[in-house]
Amino acid sequence: MDVNKQKQILGCMSDVLGQNGFRSQLIEAGENTPFMLRAESQRLGKVAKEATIEACFIPIALPDEQSGLLQFFITLFQNVPEQNAVQTQKACRYCNDFSALGQFGFFAPAGQIYLKHNTLVDGSLELEKVISFVADNISLLVATATRFIDAFAAVGFSGMTVDVAMEQELLPKV
Repeated sequence: MDVNKQKQILGCMSDVLGQNGFRSQLIEAGENTPFMLRAESQRLGKVAKEATIEACFIPIALPDEQSGLLQFFITLFQNVPEQNAVQTQKACRYCNDFSALGQFGFFAPAGQIYLKHNTLVDGSLELEKVISFVADNISLLVATATRFIDAFAAVGFSGMTVDVAMEQELLPKV
């Protein structure tokens, strides 16, 4: 996908997010980084945590030159204590079974809980359709993060086990 089209899509998304209460900015490409959208969400869950959404087109060659691979990376928490890492990883795996879009993960060296999603964007479509598709992806990702953020806070920072989080209805039961 043409770089100008990528910038146009991310620019429109920045405007849409800004109109919906997010603090968003576009970050120019650097020597080792692509052009990127960065947005801080409204406070999510009862813990009222602000999550950071980053989106960029992954610089890879695709069979169709009009397509682009768009990656969303949402940071929910950082600095989860090391002693809670095992239960946090277990919570991520458990929540992935209920995730509408994306996959939760835990990067132990930074104590970071995140939600990641890649989607193929068809740049041959009208811009309105592309923006609607990308906005729908962001809406589903934010809804998924909101659904589980209180459970991640309890497991990651309070040391609660996944079983107790289910008993307290912070996590859905199978």
